[in-house]
Amino acid sequence: MRGSPPANIPNSQIAMKMETSSSSSSSFPITSKDLPCEIIEGILLQLPVKSLLRFKCVSKSWLNLISDHKFIKSHLHHSTKQHPHHDNNDGDRISNTHLMLSSTTLIHSLHLQLPNARTKQEAEAPAAAAPTDADDAVVLESMVEYPVASTVRRPAVKDIKIVGSCNGLLCLVLDFQHMIIYNPSTRHVQEVPNPEETVIGRDYFYGFGYDSRNEDCKIVRATSSSRDGNFVTQLDIFTLKTNSWRTKTKTLPFYFMSSVVGTLLNGALHWAVRRGINISPSDGDDHDPRLFGIVTFDLIEETYKEIPLPCDGDKHFSFYGLGVLGGCLSMLHSPHGSDYQVWLMKEYGVKASWSVFTTIPQKMEDTKEYMGLMSLLCVLKNGEILMMLHNHKKVVIYNPGQRKFRTIFNWEIGSSQVALYIETLVSPKIYAPSSSPCISR
Repeated sequence: MRGSPPANIPNSQIAMKMETSSSSSSSFPITSKDLPCEIIEGILLQLPVKSLLRFKCVSKSWLNLISDHKFIKSHLHHSTKQHPHHDNNDGDRISNTHLMLSSTTLIHSLHLQLPNARTKQEAEAPAAAAPTDADDAVVLESMVEYPVASTVRRPAVKDIKIVGSCNGLLCLVLDFQHMIIYNPSTRHVQEVPNPEETVIGRDYFYGFGYDSRNEDCKIVRATSSSRDGNFVTQLDIFTLKTNSWRTKTKTLPFYFMSSVVGTLLNGALHWAVRRGINISPSDGDDHDPRLFGIVTFDLIEETYKEIPLPCDGDKHFSFYGLGVLGGCLSMLHSPHGSDYQVWLMKEYGVKASWSVFTTIPQKMEDTKEYMGLMSLLCVLKNGEILMMLHNHKKVVIYNPGQRKFRTIFNWEIGSSQVALYIETLVSPKIYAPSSSPCISR
């Protein structure tokens, strides 16, 4: 079968030898001439992008293989299976991941050596009080800077926002209006045309994801306004295959809240929203749960629906963001100003499956400063949580059992956004029309 070598072939050892052979003249027992094409392909599928880009120079046949769309898709499938944010995590384990952080002028990639990430089933188990062995240490292996301005041939870029990460591609907004789709690993970049209506200073809310049925990447942009006392939201959709925007609807009765970037899960984007309804002071206040909701936008059907909140009986509701932990939709909530509660929806779309996974203190233990805005990135095998504390400009590990934080990285370069990222060979031009320019740097 394509890309599936026999089980008795020690692929990892062969792959290591193949990697070292490109920089060494010493011979080893196995060469590419000794192996069938399907075995070579199966081995190459296990290698990182950096090695594969280098191996394009080995021979014309290797160049053609590594550049082949089917190989690129197979390598993507192999990479996403091992990623902690993968929707259909089947239990495969990861050894590393990348965090993409944006500053005012640069994109930074933090290469973290992580212990195993939890699967969806394991997310139901209680968190550990402490790491169980030395292998549970989180190590910052390297940091790489990507100068986006030179990539897109602009004299200067003063602001960069990460809209999302999908299939090894980043969607970025430059200077509040210009958008690109960028693969940091291959340096391929696709410039996105501006929508017809782009108003500087208006709040836009974005999402980026993959339409698996049509094999297309899509960007969703939302903007909300108030009309006759009600909120109305307009959705604009960009499809990479057509390289164009279109307006989907102008009649959604809610206002997008603090989740500027949509959370991608199960082929849909999720946002926290405020409903366009009026509640009198006698009925409630700004923390009344009836005012809030979670809205999803299906990237295939291009339809939206609401997901029920777990706390509609709580008269004081404070919404602090959405995420994905262990393959489950997660929500941060602080009842009555107490500790943050991390809720997980164990069965997608089922209200009864919401449950509190853990709590996070509102203040840092050492400085007593408020935690502020945070992004929960993934749950590790031992139950600890990898997080970004935006106000404190830190990447940290939180231990729920000990209620303590360990700083992994101090971020001191302006404001930041964060996304988990996997390295792939995928280029925007795979999805884009042939007439659309795709630049390689």
